[in-house]
Amino acid sequence: MTTGETLQQSAAVSAAARYIAPSHLTGAAFDSVSDWYRAEHATPLHLTDFLMPELATRLAAALRAVPTWARHASLIEKGQEPTEYWGAEADTATDVTASQFRVPDIHALFSDGVLPPEHRRTLEEFFVFTVLSDAFRDWLKAGTGLELRKRTAMELAAYRNSDGLGDHQDLMPGRVFAVNFYLDDGYRPEHGGRLGYRNGKGEEFHAVPLFNSLSVIPIRDDCWHWVEPFTSDSVGRYTIAMAQHLEES
Repeated sequence: MTTGETLQQSAAVSAAARYIAPSHLTGAAFDSVSDWYRAEHATPLHLTDFLMPELATRLAAALRAVPTWARHASLIEKGQEPTEYWGAEADTATDVTASQFRVPDIHALFSDGVLPPEHRRTLEEFFVFTVLSDAFRDWLKAGTGLELRKRTAMELAAYRNSDGLGDHQDLMPGRVFAVNFYLDDGYRPEHGGRLGYRNGKGEEFHAVPLFNSLSVIPIRDDCWHWVEPFTSDSVGRYTIAMAQHLEES
């Protein structure tokens, strides 16, 4: 490891220590992320107990308290913008490749009176960690060496019985990763909803969306990913999903 890499990791640890559990801020942890990213064939990175436990618990409660969850479905076709359906249309649309609950306007959650103050503060804290500061991007950079763009796309998603996502790629200019924070503290493996990933070699991998786990999947033109049907009798698999793009040169 070079001096520059050591300093980069130290800076990442300092910025992320209030958010990320200590086990994911060690030299060995960064080396593991580096090995994953530089492997010949792409695989999902799946890390358990990723956030500080108290933060993960507060985020789980905040997502359940969101009052604006709406039914959402979409038809995802390669090389095209998704066709989206909301509300009643989402449950009657045919031939869709994705069905779930989504929050139509995340920014509206920070308006006065939408959420109880404690939940609003928790979501604000998460936004500072992942978007407004460089804390999460610097953690990824320390493992991958990539300069990531500050602006990102974010979705809040939840699933009911039989919801899922069909095979898709999320190919967009500059997009390198899809990141998922799994925040359903009632999730059990028997509830299904695994993240599936197939790389260019035809190998398939699955990540179980355990509470307080993180998945990072490489976006490449020979790779596909999906979400298997969710099977719980209650709404769950609460997820904060983010796209990560390379910084434009």
